[in-house]
Amino acid sequence: MKRKFYLAKVVLSICILGLVVTSCQKEQVNETLDINSMLLEEAPFKNYMVITSDSNMTKSVETYIKTGGGEILSSIPEIGIAIVSSKDANFIQNTLKNKKIVSVIPDYEIKWIPSNMAKEASLGDGEAFFDQKLLWGMDAINAPEAWELGFTGKGASVFVLDSGIDPNHADLAPNVNTILSKSFIEGETWFLDPATTFNHGTHVAGTIAAADTDYGIIGVAPEAEIVAVKVLSEFTGSGPFSSINAGIVYAANNGADVINMSLGATLNKNGTLIDADGNSFRIPAKYIQEIIIAQQRAIDYAFKKGTTIIASAGNDYTNYDGNTSFIKLPGGLNNVITVSATAPEGYNRLSSTNYYDVPASYTNYGKSLIDIAAPGGDVDVYPPYDMILSAGNNNSFYWSAGTSMSAPHVSGVAALIIAKNGGQMDPHSVAQQLTNTADKIGGEGQSVYFGKGRVNALRAVTE
Repeated sequence: MKRKFYLAKVVLSICILGLVVTSCQKEQVNETLDINSMLLEEAPFKNYMVITSDSNMTKSVETYIKTGGGEILSSIPEIGIAIVSSKDANFIQNTLKNKKIVSVIPDYEIKWIPSNMAKEASLGDGEAFFDQKLLWGMDAINAPEAWELGFTGKGASVFVLDSGIDPNHADLAPNVNTILSKSFIEGETWFLDPATTFNHGTHVAGTIAAADTDYGIIGVAPEAEIVAVKVLSEFTGSGPFSSINAGIVYAANNGADVINMSLGATLNKNGTLIDADGNSFRIPAKYIQEIIIAQQRAIDYAFKKGTTIIASAGNDYTNYDGNTSFIKLPGGLNNVITVSATAPEGYNRLSSTNYYDVPASYTNYGKSLIDIAAPGGDVDVYPPYDMILSAGNNNSFYWSAGTSMSAPHVSGVAALIIAKNGGQMDPHSVAQQLTNTADKIGGEGQSVYFGKGRVNALRAVTE
Protein backbone atom coordinates (compact mmCIF):
# COMPACT_ATOMS: atom_id res chain seq x y z
CA MET A 1 0.00 0.00 0.00
CA LYS A 2 2.19 2.81 -1.20
CA ARG A 3 0.57 6.18 -1.23
CA LYS A 4 1.15 9.89 -0.67
CA PHE A 5 -1.10 12.89 -0.18
CA TYR A 6 -2.07 14.11 -3.63
CA LEU A 7 -4.77 15.98 -5.53
CA ALA A 8 -8.36 14.88 -5.64
CA LYS A 9 -11.49 16.92 -5.35
CA VAL A 10 -14.21 14.49 -4.42
CA VAL A 11 -15.61 11.00 -4.70
CA LEU A 12 -18.11 11.23 -7.51
CA SER A 13 -20.85 8.96 -8.69
CA ILE A 14 -21.33 8.86 -12.42
CA CYS A 15 -24.71 7.84 -13.71
CA ILE A 16 -26.70 7.57 -16.87
CA LEU A 17 -28.04 11.08 -16.36
CA GLY A 18 -24.61 12.59 -16.31
CA LEU A 19 -21.57 13.34 -14.22
CA VAL A 20 -22.36 14.27 -10.68
CA VAL A 21 -20.40 15.23 -7.73
CA THR A 22 -20.64 10.15 -6.34
CA SER A 23 1.59 -0.08 6.31
CA CYS A 24 2.96 2.87 4.37
CA GLN A 25 4.23 6.36 4.92
CA LYS A 26 3.07 9.73 3.69
CA GLU A 27 4.71 13.08 3.36
CA GLN A 28 3.76 15.80 5.82
CA VAL A 29 1.82 18.93 4.94
CA ASN A 30 3.44 22.31 5.43
CA GLU A 31 1.28 25.28 6.31
CA THR A 32 0.87 27.83 3.53
CA LEU A 33 -1.49 30.69 2.86
CA ASP A 34 -3.43 31.30 -0.34
CA ILE A 35 -5.21 34.62 -0.68
CA ASN A 36 -7.91 32.99 -2.83
CA SER A 37 -8.90 30.64 -0.01
CA MET A 38 -9.49 33.63 2.24
CA LEU A 39 -12.27 34.80 -0.08
CA LEU A 40 -14.28 31.59 0.37
CA GLU A 41 -16.94 30.99 2.98
CA GLU A 42 -15.76 28.92 5.91
CA ALA A 43 -16.88 25.30 5.87
CA PRO A 44 -19.97 24.77 8.05
CA PHE A 45 -19.70 23.21 11.49
CA LYS A 46 -21.75 22.93 14.68
CA ASN A 47 -19.30 21.35 17.09
CA TYR A 48 -15.59 20.86 17.78
CA MET A 49 -13.21 17.93 17.85
CA VAL A 50 -10.93 18.09 20.88
CA ILE A 51 -7.82 15.98 20.38
CA THR A 52 -5.53 14.88 23.20
CA SER A 53 -1.78 14.34 23.07
CA ASP A 54 -2.08 10.58 23.30
CA SER A 55 -4.59 8.13 21.91
CA ASN A 56 -6.64 7.85 25.10
CA MET A 57 -9.24 10.32 26.31
CA THR A 58 -8.70 10.61 30.07
CA LYS A 59 -11.32 11.52 32.69
CA SER A 60 -9.25 14.54 33.72
CA VAL A 61 -9.43 15.94 30.20
CA GLU A 62 -13.17 15.35 30.03
CA THR A 63 -13.61 17.15 33.34
CA TYR A 64 -11.48 20.06 32.10
CA ILE A 65 -13.61 20.40 28.98
CA LYS A 66 -16.85 20.37 30.96
CA THR A 67 -15.66 22.96 33.46
CA GLY A 68 -14.34 25.13 30.63
CA GLY A 69 -17.70 25.73 28.99
CA GLY A 70 -17.90 22.71 26.74
CA GLU A 71 -20.59 20.06 26.55
CA ILE A 72 -19.22 16.67 25.53
CA LEU A 73 -21.71 15.22 23.04
CA SER A 74 -19.76 12.03 22.43
CA SER A 75 -16.22 10.78 22.56
CA ILE A 76 -13.92 8.36 20.82
CA PRO A 77 -11.68 7.58 23.80
CA GLU A 78 -9.68 4.94 21.93
CA ILE A 79 -8.11 7.64 19.76
CA GLY A 80 -8.30 10.55 22.19
CA ILE A 81 -11.06 12.58 20.54
CA ALA A 82 -14.12 14.24 22.07
CA ILE A 83 -16.91 15.89 20.11
CA VAL A 84 -17.85 19.03 22.01
CA SER A 85 -20.49 21.73 21.75
CA SER A 86 -19.74 25.21 23.06
CA LYS A 87 -21.14 28.71 22.60
CA ASP A 88 -18.06 30.29 24.15
CA ALA A 89 -16.27 32.43 21.55
CA ASN A 90 -12.98 31.70 23.34
CA PHE A 91 -13.55 27.95 23.62
CA ILE A 92 -10.64 26.94 21.37
CA GLN A 93 -8.19 29.33 22.99
CA ASN A 94 -9.16 28.37 26.53
CA THR A 95 -9.28 24.64 25.91
CA LEU A 96 -5.79 24.60 24.45
CA LYS A 97 -4.41 25.79 27.79
CA ASN A 98 -4.59 22.20 28.96
CA LYS A 99 -1.24 20.59 28.13
CA LYS A 100 -2.89 17.24 27.42
CA ILE A 101 -4.93 18.80 24.59
CA VAL A 102 -2.98 19.25 21.37
CA SER A 103 -5.67 20.66 19.12
CA VAL A 104 -9.26 21.83 18.95
CA ILE A 105 -10.74 21.69 15.45
CA PRO A 106 -14.13 22.71 14.10
CA ASP A 107 -15.93 19.48 13.23
CA TYR A 108 -16.65 20.46 9.64
CA GLU A 109 -19.74 18.96 8.03
CA ILE A 110 -19.44 18.40 4.30
CA LYS A 111 -20.77 16.21 1.51
CA TRP A 112 -18.66 13.05 1.26
CA ILE A 113 -20.80 11.47 -1.45
CA PRO A 114 -22.40 13.40 -4.30
CA SER A 115 -25.89 14.69 -4.92
CA ASN A 116 -26.17 12.00 -7.53
CA MET A 117 -28.81 10.66 -9.81
CA ALA A 118 -29.13 7.10 -11.01
CA LYS A 119 -31.08 5.13 -13.57
CA GLU A 120 -33.49 2.60 -12.13
CA ALA A 121 -33.38 -0.86 -13.64
CA SER A 122 -36.39 -3.14 -14.05
CA LEU A 123 -36.41 -6.85 -13.38
CA GLY A 124 -38.33 -7.23 -16.62
CA ASP A 125 -39.75 -10.73 -16.76
CA GLY A 126 -38.27 -11.62 -13.38
CA GLU A 127 -35.03 -13.06 -14.70
CA ALA A 128 -32.09 -12.54 -12.37
CA PHE A 129 -29.73 -9.83 -13.61
CA PHE A 130 -26.77 -12.17 -13.34
CA ASP A 131 -28.37 -14.54 -15.83
CA GLN A 132 -29.01 -11.58 -18.13
CA LYS A 133 -25.23 -10.91 -18.22
CA LEU A 134 -25.68 -7.49 -16.66
CA LEU A 135 -23.24 -7.98 -13.77
CA TRP A 136 -20.17 -7.76 -15.99
CA GLY A 137 -18.03 -6.68 -13.05
CA MET A 138 -18.32 -10.15 -11.53
CA ASP A 139 -17.06 -11.72 -14.73
CA ALA A 140 -14.26 -9.16 -15.03
CA ILE A 141 -12.79 -10.23 -11.68
CA ASN A 142 -13.56 -13.97 -12.09
CA ALA A 143 -15.91 -14.05 -9.12
CA PRO A 144 -18.17 -16.84 -10.49
CA GLU A 145 -15.15 -19.13 -10.80
CA ALA A 146 -14.35 -18.49 -7.13
CA TRP A 147 -17.95 -19.28 -6.11
CA GLU A 148 -17.86 -22.55 -8.03
CA LEU A 149 -14.94 -23.64 -5.84
CA GLY A 150 -16.94 -22.86 -2.70
CA PHE A 151 -15.44 -19.47 -1.83
CA THR A 152 -18.37 -17.22 -0.88
CA GLY A 153 -17.08 -15.12 2.03
CA LYS A 154 -18.92 -17.00 4.76
CA GLY A 155 -17.35 -16.14 8.10
CA ALA A 156 -16.05 -12.69 7.08
CA SER A 157 -17.66 -9.35 7.90
CA VAL A 158 -17.64 -6.15 5.87
CA PHE A 159 -18.64 -2.90 7.60
CA VAL A 160 -20.00 -0.42 5.06
CA LEU A 161 -19.30 3.16 6.20
CA ASP A 162 -21.74 5.09 4.08
CA SER A 163 -25.28 6.54 4.03
CA GLY A 164 -27.07 3.56 5.56
CA ILE A 165 -28.48 0.39 4.02
CA ASP A 166 -31.91 -0.99 3.23
CA PRO A 167 -31.91 -4.15 5.39
CA ASN A 168 -35.15 -5.41 3.87
CA HIS A 169 -33.96 -5.64 0.28
CA ALA A 170 -34.47 -9.23 -0.84
CA ASP A 171 -30.85 -9.53 -2.00
CA LEU A 172 -29.35 -7.96 1.14
CA ALA A 173 -31.56 -9.13 4.01
CA PRO A 174 -29.92 -12.56 4.41
CA ASN A 175 -26.53 -10.97 5.08
CA VAL A 176 -27.23 -7.74 6.99
CA ASN A 177 -26.36 -7.82 10.69
CA THR A 178 -29.11 -5.66 12.13
CA ILE A 179 -27.75 -5.97 15.68
CA LEU A 180 -24.35 -4.41 14.98
CA SER A 181 -25.53 -1.86 12.40
CA LYS A 182 -25.41 1.65 13.82
CA SER A 183 -25.87 5.31 12.89
CA PHE A 184 -23.51 8.16 13.79
CA ILE A 185 -25.73 10.76 12.13
CA GLU A 186 -27.92 12.69 14.52
CA GLY A 187 -31.62 12.15 13.95
CA GLU A 188 -31.20 9.31 11.44
CA THR A 189 -31.37 5.57 11.93
CA TRP A 190 -28.91 3.29 10.14
CA PHE A 191 -31.74 1.80 8.07
CA LEU A 192 -33.35 3.86 5.38
CA ASP A 193 -36.49 5.93 5.26
CA PRO A 194 -39.02 4.00 3.11
CA ALA A 195 -39.33 7.02 0.82
CA THR A 196 -35.67 6.76 -0.18
CA THR A 197 -35.09 5.37 -3.68
CA PHE A 198 -31.50 5.26 -4.85
CA ASN A 199 -29.16 4.99 -1.88
CA HIS A 200 -25.38 5.07 -2.15
CA GLY A 201 -24.75 2.74 0.79
CA THR A 202 -27.26 0.15 -0.40
CA HIS A 203 -25.74 0.16 -3.88
CA VAL A 204 -22.25 -0.35 -2.42
CA ALA A 205 -23.44 -3.13 -0.09
CA GLY A 206 -25.07 -4.99 -2.97
CA THR A 207 -21.82 -5.20 -4.89
CA ILE A 208 -19.97 -6.44 -1.82
CA ALA A 209 -22.31 -9.13 -0.55
CA ALA A 210 -25.75 -9.39 -2.13
CA ALA A 211 -26.91 -12.91 -1.35
CA ASP A 212 -27.45 -15.67 -3.90
CA THR A 213 -31.24 -15.45 -3.87
CA ASP A 214 -31.99 -15.99 -7.57
CA TYR A 215 -33.92 -12.72 -7.38
CA GLY A 216 -31.91 -9.86 -8.85
CA ILE A 217 -28.18 -9.50 -8.22
CA ILE A 218 -25.34 -11.28 -6.46
CA GLY A 219 -22.35 -9.76 -4.68
CA VAL A 220 -18.69 -10.64 -4.86
CA ALA A 221 -18.91 -12.37 -1.45
CA PRO A 222 -22.52 -13.62 -1.38
CA GLU A 223 -22.30 -15.15 2.10
CA ALA A 224 -20.27 -12.45 3.85
CA GLU A 225 -21.84 -10.49 6.67
CA ILE A 226 -22.74 -6.86 5.99
CA VAL A 227 -22.85 -4.27 8.75
CA ALA A 228 -24.23 -0.81 8.02
CA VAL A 229 -22.40 2.03 9.74
CA LYS A 230 -24.17 5.24 8.80
CA VAL A 231 -21.61 8.06 8.84
CA LEU A 232 -23.35 10.20 6.23
CA SER A 233 -26.90 11.44 5.90
CA GLU A 234 -28.99 9.40 3.49
CA PHE A 235 -30.73 12.64 2.45
CA THR A 236 -27.75 14.91 1.83
CA GLY A 237 -24.67 12.70 1.63
CA SER A 238 -23.13 14.96 4.28
CA GLY A 239 -21.52 14.23 7.60
CA PRO A 240 -18.94 15.63 10.02
CA PHE A 241 -15.37 14.41 10.09
CA SER A 242 -16.02 13.00 13.54
CA SER A 243 -18.69 10.61 12.25
CA ILE A 244 -16.19 9.06 9.84
CA ASN A 245 -13.62 8.70 12.62
CA ALA A 246 -16.16 7.28 15.06
CA GLY A 247 -17.45 4.83 12.47
CA ILE A 248 -13.98 3.50 11.79
CA VAL A 249 -13.31 2.92 15.49
CA TYR A 250 -16.76 1.38 16.01
CA ALA A 251 -16.17 -1.07 13.18
CA ALA A 252 -12.78 -2.06 14.57
CA ASN A 253 -14.18 -2.56 18.06
CA ASN A 254 -16.91 -4.80 16.72
CA GLY A 255 -14.74 -7.22 14.81
CA ALA A 256 -14.81 -5.79 11.31
CA ASP A 257 -12.69 -7.86 8.96
CA VAL A 258 -13.09 -5.22 6.23
CA ILE A 259 -14.16 -1.58 6.20
CA ASN A 260 -15.41 -0.20 2.88
CA MET A 261 -15.37 3.59 2.46
CA SER A 262 -16.70 4.65 -0.92
CA LEU A 263 -16.47 8.29 0.09
CA GLY A 264 -13.97 11.10 0.14
CA ALA A 265 -13.05 14.71 0.70
CA THR A 266 -10.12 16.87 -0.32
CA LEU A 267 -7.99 19.15 1.79
CA ASN A 268 -5.65 21.69 0.25
CA LYS A 269 -2.78 22.83 2.44
CA ASN A 270 -3.56 26.46 1.51
CA GLY A 271 -6.68 26.20 3.67
CA THR A 272 -9.31 24.91 1.24
CA LEU A 273 -11.76 22.07 1.75
CA ILE A 274 -13.56 20.64 -1.29
CA ASP A 275 -16.74 18.64 -0.83
CA ALA A 276 -18.27 15.89 -2.95
CA ASP A 277 -20.19 18.32 -5.14
CA GLY A 278 -17.01 20.22 -5.94
CA ASN A 279 -17.84 23.14 -3.65
CA SER A 280 -14.82 24.84 -2.08
CA PHE A 281 -14.76 26.16 1.47
CA ARG A 282 -12.17 27.96 3.52
CA ILE A 283 -10.68 26.44 6.64
CA PRO A 284 -7.67 27.80 8.55
CA ALA A 285 -4.57 26.19 7.10
CA LYS A 286 -3.35 25.29 10.59
CA TYR A 287 -6.22 22.81 10.90
CA ILE A 288 -5.24 20.79 7.83
CA GLN A 289 -2.60 18.65 9.49
CA GLU A 290 -4.69 18.29 12.65
CA ILE A 291 -7.65 16.94 10.68
CA ILE A 292 -5.35 14.47 8.96
CA ILE A 293 -3.86 13.34 12.25
CA ALA A 294 -7.30 12.75 13.72
CA GLN A 295 -8.46 10.53 10.86
CA GLN A 296 -5.12 8.75 10.65
CA ARG A 297 -5.47 7.83 14.32
CA ALA A 298 -8.79 6.15 13.55
CA ILE A 299 -7.33 4.31 10.55
CA ASP A 300 -4.30 3.13 12.51
CA TYR A 301 -6.47 1.98 15.38
CA ALA A 302 -8.58 -0.18 13.07
CA PHE A 303 -5.52 -1.50 11.24
CA LYS A 304 -3.91 -2.58 14.51
CA LYS A 305 -7.16 -4.28 15.52
CA GLY A 306 -6.91 -6.43 12.39
CA THR A 307 -9.26 -4.60 10.03
CA THR A 308 -8.54 -4.26 6.31
CA ILE A 309 -9.49 -0.75 5.15
CA ILE A 310 -10.50 -0.10 1.55
CA ALA A 311 -11.42 3.25 -0.01
CA SER A 312 -12.30 4.71 -3.39
CA ALA A 313 -9.73 6.83 -5.23
CA GLY A 314 -12.04 9.55 -6.54
CA ASN A 315 -13.30 10.51 -9.97
CA ASP A 316 -11.57 13.69 -11.14
CA TYR A 317 -9.39 12.03 -13.81
CA THR A 318 -6.40 13.56 -12.01
CA ASN A 319 -2.83 12.32 -11.89
CA TYR A 320 -1.88 12.31 -8.21
CA ASP A 321 1.82 12.04 -8.95
CA GLY A 322 3.39 15.38 -8.10
CA ASN A 323 0.29 17.15 -6.79
CA THR A 324 1.57 17.54 -3.25
CA SER A 325 -0.66 20.43 -2.21
CA PHE A 326 -3.75 18.26 -1.96
CA ILE A 327 -4.68 15.56 0.51
CA LYS A 328 -7.36 12.96 -0.13
CA LEU A 329 -9.25 11.58 2.84
CA PRO A 330 -9.45 8.72 3.54
CA GLY A 331 -7.87 7.26 0.41
CA GLY A 332 -4.59 9.14 0.81
CA LEU A 333 -3.91 7.98 4.36
CA ASN A 334 -1.55 5.29 5.61
CA ASN A 335 -2.86 1.73 5.85
CA VAL A 336 -5.66 2.28 3.36
CA ILE A 337 -6.01 0.26 0.13
CA THR A 338 -7.04 2.77 -2.55
CA VAL A 339 -8.98 1.56 -5.60
CA SER A 340 -9.18 3.02 -9.11
CA ALA A 341 -11.90 2.14 -11.62
CA THR A 342 -11.95 0.08 -14.80
CA ALA A 343 -14.68 -0.13 -17.42
CA PRO A 344 -15.56 -2.32 -20.38
CA GLU A 345 -14.89 -1.25 -23.92
CA GLY A 346 -18.31 -0.95 -25.55
CA TYR A 347 -19.84 -3.72 -23.46
CA ASN A 348 -22.11 -6.13 -25.33
CA ARG A 349 -23.85 -8.50 -22.96
CA LEU A 350 -24.46 -10.96 -25.80
CA SER A 351 -20.79 -11.18 -26.74
CA SER A 352 -18.24 -13.61 -25.33
CA THR A 353 -15.28 -11.40 -26.26
CA ASN A 354 -15.80 -8.29 -24.15
CA TYR A 355 -12.74 -6.45 -22.86
CA TYR A 356 -13.22 -5.13 -19.33
CA ASP A 357 -9.95 -3.44 -18.45
CA VAL A 358 -10.05 0.07 -19.89
CA PRO A 359 -9.32 2.83 -17.36
CA ALA A 360 -12.64 4.50 -16.57
CA SER A 361 -12.89 7.95 -18.13
CA TYR A 362 -13.19 9.63 -14.72
CA THR A 363 -10.86 7.65 -12.47
CA ASN A 364 -8.06 9.30 -10.55
CA TYR A 365 -4.67 7.74 -11.18
CA GLY A 366 -0.99 7.86 -10.31
CA LYS A 367 1.52 5.33 -9.04
CA SER A 368 1.73 7.14 -5.73
CA LEU A 369 -2.02 6.82 -5.06
CA ILE A 370 -3.50 3.70 -6.61
CA ASP A 371 -2.96 0.30 -5.00
CA ILE A 372 -5.32 -1.79 -7.10
CA ALA A 373 -8.07 -1.47 -9.70
CA ALA A 374 -11.58 -2.91 -10.00
CA PRO A 375 -14.72 -2.49 -12.10
CA GLY A 376 -16.33 0.92 -11.65
CA GLY A 377 -18.17 1.26 -14.94
CA ASP A 378 -18.54 4.13 -17.37
CA VAL A 379 -21.16 5.96 -19.44
CA ASP A 380 -20.41 4.99 -23.02
CA VAL A 381 -23.53 3.11 -24.09
CA TYR A 382 -27.31 3.11 -23.76
CA PRO A 383 -28.91 1.14 -22.19
CA PRO A 384 -26.24 1.70 -19.52
CA TYR A 385 -24.89 -1.84 -19.54
CA ASP A 386 -21.33 -0.65 -19.01
CA MET A 387 -22.24 0.83 -15.60
CA ILE A 388 -22.44 -1.10 -12.33
CA LEU A 389 -25.83 -2.54 -11.48
CA SER A 390 -26.65 -2.99 -7.80
CA ALA A 391 -29.34 -2.66 -5.15
CA GLY A 392 -31.59 0.31 -4.40
CA ASN A 393 -34.18 0.82 -1.68
CA ASN A 394 -37.45 -1.16 -1.56
CA ASN A 395 -36.21 -4.07 -3.68
CA SER A 396 -35.22 -1.78 -6.54
CA PHE A 397 -32.03 -1.82 -8.61
CA TYR A 398 -29.96 1.04 -10.02
CA TRP A 399 -27.12 1.66 -12.42
CA SER A 400 -24.24 3.82 -11.25
CA ALA A 401 -20.54 4.24 -11.95
CA GLY A 402 -17.52 5.60 -10.14
CA THR A 403 -14.67 4.57 -7.93
CA SER A 404 -17.40 4.33 -5.29
CA MET A 405 -18.45 1.24 -7.23
CA SER A 406 -14.94 -0.16 -7.73
CA ALA A 407 -13.97 -0.17 -4.04
CA PRO A 408 -16.74 -2.63 -3.04
CA HIS A 409 -15.52 -5.13 -5.62
CA VAL A 410 -12.18 -5.17 -3.80
CA SER A 411 -13.86 -5.31 -0.39
CA GLY A 412 -15.79 -8.37 -1.54
CA VAL A 413 -12.61 -10.11 -2.68
CA ALA A 414 -10.95 -9.21 0.63
CA ALA A 415 -13.86 -10.95 2.37
CA LEU A 416 -13.30 -14.06 0.22
CA ILE A 417 -9.62 -14.11 1.20
CA ILE A 418 -10.31 -13.64 4.90
CA ALA A 419 -13.06 -16.26 4.96
CA LYS A 420 -10.74 -18.74 3.28
CA ASN A 421 -8.25 -18.14 6.08
CA GLY A 422 -10.67 -18.89 8.88
CA GLY A 423 -12.33 -15.51 9.30
CA GLN A 424 -9.32 -13.66 10.69
CA MET A 425 -6.32 -12.34 8.85
CA ASP A 426 -3.75 -9.61 9.33
CA PRO A 427 -4.68 -6.64 7.10
CA HIS A 428 -1.14 -6.37 5.78
CA SER A 429 -1.38 -9.98 4.59
CA VAL A 430 -4.77 -9.31 3.03
CA ALA A 431 -3.33 -6.36 1.11
CA GLN A 432 -0.41 -8.47 -0.09
CA GLN A 433 -2.71 -11.25 -1.28
CA LEU A 434 -4.94 -8.79 -3.12
CA THR A 435 -2.07 -7.11 -4.93
CA ASN A 436 0.07 -10.21 -5.52
CA THR A 437 -2.80 -12.02 -7.25
CA ALA A 438 -4.13 -9.06 -9.24
CA ASP A 439 -3.96 -9.29 -13.02
CA LYS A 440 -1.13 -7.11 -14.33
CA ILE A 441 -3.19 -5.39 -16.99
CA GLY A 442 -1.03 -2.26 -16.99
CA GLY A 443 2.34 -3.96 -17.27
CA GLU A 444 4.59 -5.30 -14.56
CA GLY A 445 5.22 -3.41 -11.34
CA GLN A 446 3.15 -0.40 -10.30
CA SER A 447 0.83 0.84 -13.04
CA VAL A 448 -0.23 4.47 -13.33
CA TYR A 449 -3.89 3.57 -13.73
CA PHE A 450 -4.18 0.16 -12.11
CA GLY A 451 -1.68 0.08 -9.25
CA LYS A 452 -0.61 -3.54 -8.80
CA GLY A 453 -3.31 -4.64 -11.22
CA ARG A 454 -7.03 -5.37 -11.51
CA VAL A 455 -8.29 -7.50 -8.63
CA ASN A 456 -8.91 -11.18 -9.44
CA ALA A 457 -11.18 -13.10 -7.07
CA LEU A 458 -10.26 -16.56 -8.37
CA ARG A 459 -6.54 -16.02 -8.12
CA ALA A 460 -6.94 -14.39 -4.72
CA VAL A 461 -8.39 -17.57 -3.22
CA THR A 462 -6.41 -20.17 -5.14
CA GLU A 463 -2.84 -18.87 -5.27
